[in-house]
Amino acid sequence: MSAAFTDEELLSYADERLPVSRAAELERLLRTSPDMMNRLAELMRDSDRGDQSLGAMWRQGRWSCPPRAVWSAFVDGRLGDGLSQYLQFHVETIGCRICAANLADLQQNANTSDSEGRVRKIFQSSAGRLSKERPPRLG
Repeated sequence: MSAAFTDEELLSYADERLPVSRAAELERLLRTSPDMMNRLAELMRDSDRGDQSLGAMWRQGRWSCPPRAVWSAFVDGRLGDGLSQYLQFHVETIGCRICAANLADLQQNANTSDSEGRVRKIFQSSAGRLSKERPPRLG
């Protein structure tokens, strides 16, 4: 059996910020525990009233999440060890799903940029072969 869920974890789950493995564990528990479901609903009501802790404001503002430009530099290998280690910690240990999705998108773009570059070169080399006549107007 895993550790009990804190109020902060329950609110993170409601905001879809709980790491995937922990969220799956909570979902299994919510299916079988009316008490846990009521606790989550009560916390969400309190949060909607504006009762927020500094931690809640920190998470909602995503103040610890690096901007996309920093993630791009990380993917390109342009960061020092300290910042790179923090970024890995942020995604792997903290489990920030938003930054993990951002990182995956940038990595996918980095992998496809080579093939896109080839397509662009082929198109540019073929541009002189295309007819410069205007197509007939319809209608």
